[in-house]
Amino acid sequence: MRGSSLFSPAWRCALVAILALTFIPFLFMASSSLKDSFQFYHSFWLPTWPPQFGNYADAFADMKGYVWNSLVVTAVSITGILTFSVLAGFVFARYRFPGREVLYYGFLVMMMVPGALMLVPSFVWVKHLGLLDTYWVMILPYMAGGQILGLFLLRGFFAQIDRSLYEAAEVDGAGPIRQLWHVALPLSKPVLGTIAIVSALGVWNSFLWPFVTTRGEDVLVLTVGMLRYQTRSAGDYGRMFAGFTLSAIPLAILFLLCTRAFLKGITSGAVKG
Repeated sequence: MRGSSLFSPAWRCALVAILALTFIPFLFMASSSLKDSFQFYHSFWLPTWPPQFGNYADAFADMKGYVWNSLVVTAVSITGILTFSVLAGFVFARYRFPGREVLYYGFLVMMMVPGALMLVPSFVWVKHLGLLDTYWVMILPYMAGGQILGLFLLRGFFAQIDRSLYEAAEVDGAGPIRQLWHVALPLSKPVLGTIAIVSALGVWNSFLWPFVTTRGEDVLVLTVGMLRYQTRSAGDYGRMFAGFTLSAIPLAILFLLCTRAFLKGITSGAVKG
């Protein structure tokens, strides 16, 4: 007990140090976003007065198109990922058919394939479909790849639901769709929240795929548009960091709204009654 009490303060200090190292870059970015060029060079680490809130207005004017494109691509992609994950997970959990396990594990194998290996075949595929420089060149591959994780999580979750609940709904005349809608989905909200957040992070932060498949200004997402934005704002670091800060706000809002569901989802099944 004595050794534990001696170790506890050191352990807590180490955790605080790690947490500080994690947040220092974000605090530096937020602080720098409120400076003009003179303040940035003459007070590199410390906040300055007065804060230059106009940097955010300028950054938003430059980036609003990129933000809108990212919001559209992310929203449509997550909707598709959740829809197809729910349907596929329910079918694999509730029904038996020839080749079910082979097909299921075939989907899981795709999670082990590095995305870089699929870059050239995927590019040739979308090029022949005429999807380059459109929203769909990003949305369709995101939905195809993102639903694999959703299928894995939802199949296991749906399989754990007591069969008596499905049987009671069936006795009341509920078909497969009503069983899914009234029984499975209400219980799976934490898992759906987890899938939504993880998928949204992947889609919003994706850079390589939109970089090689889009060129037009009207479809550029935020990660690619930031390259052009940095060129336009070269030397104006306050405006540049304001743009970086704005790009992180949508995901922060999403995480705050879904934190409870996310935590329930990642701990579901951890404790057996």
